[in-house]
Amino acid sequence: MADPSETSPAGFDAELLLKQARAYLAFGEQIRQVTDRFQDSLDQETDWRTAARRQFEQFKDAITQSSNAPGVNSDLARLSAMTVDAWQQAALALDLPMPSRMPLDRNSVAWRTYQQTQNHYLDLLQQTAEQALDLMEQRLQDRAATGQTINSLRELYNLWVECNEETYARMLRSVEYSELSGRLLNALLVCYPRREAAP
Repeated sequence: MADPSETSPAGFDAELLLKQARAYLAFGEQIRQVTDRFQDSLDQETDWRTAARRQFEQFKDAITQSSNAPGVNSDLARLSAMTVDAWQQAALALDLPMPSRMPLDRNSVAWRTYQQTQNHYLDLLQQTAEQALDLMEQRLQDRAATGQTINSLRELYNLWVECNEETYARMLRSVEYSELSGRLLNALLVCYPRREAAP
């Protein structure tokens, strides 16, 4: 690909935009992992505030470690840490009750099954989004090899849409997606309360 320091005539760096998109996906995955761990920790904790505080501290530690990586914008890292602090204060202000320690009923099991299936579905969507970025990067490299350039954000956006349409269409035709979407729908239907038949 072209030198990352070189920008197009329109004044933007396509490679930098790709890196930012990948960072956005990675940050979203970090948030999801934190929420998953928090949900799991509620089964072992007796105090909701303690569980929440522990998870937020782990999240902030992960941000601190990421901020020490080469090339990371320190100002953005500090902003992320401040944002997490604000989330923590808001969450702890809710003072939610802990879930019951009684055995899980049918509705609780159904809801957890749905959440787990939804996480698998979100994983597949994220993988597809990453594949779209890989394809876009390859297309940009191919263009650069033949001397073609992206001269406007509109062109870059159109290329991004084209790559997403291609990868998402491939996902929608896959056996994995068909099976997973069916499992997700079935898991959701089980969560709906059953209505008793009228006498």
